[in-house]
Amino acid sequence: MKFKNIPESYIKVILDRLFRLKPAYERYERVFSDIINKFLIRENAQEVNISRIDIDEKISLAVQIFNQSVQKIHTGFDNFLNNYIMQEEERLFYPNPLSKKYLRAGLNLEAAFEIIKDEPDLKINLKQIQRLLAKKTDPHKLRYDESLLYPVKKILLCEGATEEILLENLCAICGYDFKKEGVYVLGAGGKNQVARKYYGMIEEFKIPVFVLLDNDAGATKELILPKLRAHDRIYVIKSGEFEDILPKKLITKALNHRYNSCYTCLEEDFHKNCKTAKELYEIFKQKGFGDFKKADFAKTIKDYIKTFPPQEEELTEEIKLITQRIKTL
Repeated sequence: MKFKNIPESYIKVILDRLFRLKPAYERYERVFSDIINKFLIRENAQEVNISRIDIDEKISLAVQIFNQSVQKIHTGFDNFLNNYIMQEEERLFYPNPLSKKYLRAGLNLEAAFEIIKDEPDLKINLKQIQRLLAKKTDPHKLRYDESLLYPVKKILLCEGATEEILLENLCAICGYDFKKEGVYVLGAGGKNQVARKYYGMIEEFKIPVFVLLDNDAGATKELILPKLRAHDRIYVIKSGEFEDILPKKLITKALNHRYNSCYTCLEEDFHKNCKTAKELYEIFKQKGFGDFKKADFAKTIKDYIKTFPPQEEELTEEIKLITQRIKTL
């Protein structure tokens, strides 16, 4: 078999895909197919149809290409990391024969991490493994001590980008650090996708799932309830939508800091019993802030919180309640 060596720059891409929060069969299938497609030298330059390759042959080809590529730089092989990955797979996911087959393939992952050890700005999933290899200590203690998110302890499933961007920062103000506690936030891409996403997750994940829904997502809640596991929870926002739980004072300060124009946003611009998002559409139009986009708005709030963190008492009671519910899951 002839193959091209995997470039050092691409080793980081492979490792990132191998250490995402997905079952092993999903992670490894994509990576192994990618390795064969990109680096196997084919006779007569003919394409190999990956779907027709026997799974054992695919594993053998991909592992040989990967290991020989990384061993040109570092020849050591240690089962510490492979053992840790297998333990994590068992803790996080329900058994899958294909996952076991991939995990027993024998990738020299320690050698690969040796290659990227001096890389700056590693994603947090790779940073966690890098620190684990350096210390070889209890991974849960390491996560807490260094705010590494992984190993993930629970999943927070929310409707969209606003929650995905802001929840971690808001809960941190209440004293609950997602990265220390292993809380993985996952946006479903809209309320109509939450139930479908949850159905898929309970087929794969063992760990608890906290589902956060807007007040108008009653139909979604009814779809989830019959399948809700004993250790999972649903919380429906009492105030309405996620934007409605944000303090108006925080919103006005963040907007004024962001736009810094002669037109200022006031708490009086918001009225009782009105949807905050709907009012923001009007405020943006009237104040010359441009078009109101939920994700951009959430980033504005997040940036302001990071620069001027409010006190817990400045937050709404519902933010505190949501934090407490997630904490006790």
